[in-house]
This record gives sequence, structure tokens and C-alpha cells, in this order.
Amino acid sequence: MPHLITHRPRLSNLRDADPDHDSHKLWQTANAFAYILGGMTFVGGSICFFPSMEAYLAVGDWLFFAGSLLYLLVTGHDLLEVIKYWRHHDTDTFADHIEFVAAWSYVLGTLLFLVGSLCFLPSLSWTLAGTWCFIGGSLLFLLGGLVNVLQVVEAPSLIYMQLFNLTVANFLIGSTLFVVASIPYLWQLASGDKTLIFQFVAWQYTVGSALFLASGVLIYYRKLVGDKLEAFCRLRGFGTVFISGLKEEIRDKSPFSRDDQGP
Repeated sequence: MPHLITHRPRLSNLRDADPDHDSHKLWQTANAFAYILGGMTFVGGSICFFPSMEAYLAVGDWLFFAGSLLYLLVTGHDLLEVIKYWRHHDTDTFADHIEFVAAWSYVLGTLLFLVGSLCFLPSLSWTLAGTWCFIGGSLLFLLGGLVNVLQVVEAPSLIYMQLFNLTVANFLIGSTLFVVASIPYLWQLASGDKTLIFQFVAWQYTVGSALFLASGVLIYYRKLVGDKLEAFCRLRGFGTVFISGLKEEIRDKSPFSRDDQGP
């Protein structure tokens, strides 16, 4: 499940408009851990989808439902934060539209997964409806990730850009795996093919969920890097490290910046 990524200051505490208040970092940490926990429940739920674990299918559905609830808290909070931030910064830039499209895509996709998880419960067995919910939700995550990736040029530093790329790549690959894994539920399969196909499907869900979990870890690590960059800026009197910090990192890593190189 993708989680909104942005390089601007976050107003994560929805009751405080001061971007320098420490409470925003606490909310960002809570969001990262909620995302990680959601990824863990999705991995556990995906394991229950293996044909050999058929007796625990209902457990897997409820784990997916619990994970979707956690993701809804994160994506819903992100959407409210986006609305709050741009309300306090009255602009009409490309960045505004990127964030709104991505945030809405993530929220709507999560809602579809929430409904779809319930549809797959053996007591309901609304498999067709659940399948379309999963496909629609995954496609919305893909849309949000593709829109979100346009912000890579705004990364404040080289390592921040690398973490951004890796996180969004995990989002996109994981969402693609969920789309592909959901399609076989639309098919009428013979009993002999069914076990093999759904074994493969379960692996796709598991790998996709593991990528979402890894994204949560990267989001938290990216937050720690952002805190260090912010401290770096304040120590040197920078208002922002955006381009200067990026150029400095590139220069330090480049062999042509060594003192022994000629002009």
C-alpha cells in the first residue's frame, strides 16, 4: 500500500500549523510504524492464501482487513495533511496537484482493499466483487505511485533521492504484483490447475506485501535522514539544503573533485 511521499515540510500534527514543532516528527514516526505493522499483517495474510493453508483463509482475510485499516489511517492522515498544508500555503503549483492526486489515489485504493478483504471472507464468498476491489485498488496505487514519482526532482539530497526512488519502486512493483495476483480469481479453473495457479498467486501476494513492508522501513529511515539533513541545514544557517546539498554530495563522490585532479 503506497504512502504519500513528499519533500516539503510536513504538518503531520493536524492541530499545529508550525512546521518546526517537534510534534510533527512524532506523528511521522507513528505513521511509519503503522505502515510497517500494516505490511506485517499483509505478509501474514498472504501466507494464509497458499492452498496448503486453506484452513486459515478466513484468518488471512481478517489480517488483510486489519492491515487495510492501518493503511487507511496512514493514507487518510496523509490526505488531511495535504489539505491542511496547501490551505496554509495558498498556491496553485504542479506540486499541489501531484500531492492531491496521489493522496486521493492512495485513500480510494485503500478503501477498495478494505471492502475487498471482507468480500473474500468464506462466510460471504463474494469472490468476484472482492477481486475487482483488489484490482481497482492496486491500479489506484499504481496511479498514485506514478504521479508521486514526478517529485523526485525536488529531492533535497542525493541519498534522499535514492531512498525516494527505492521506496516508490517498491510501491510500484508491489502494486503490480497485486494486480497480476488478483486476475486469476476471475477465471474458471479446473481443479488440477487451480492448486498450481493459486500457489503462484499466493507467492505474488507475499512478495508484494514484503515490498510494502520494506517500504515502511525505508519511509522510517528516510525520516531519520531528513532529520539529519534538517539539523545540517540549521547548523550551517541554510534555509534549505535542496540544490546546494545535492551538488555537495555529488562533488564529494565524484573522482573529478579530488585535489590531485588537474583544472
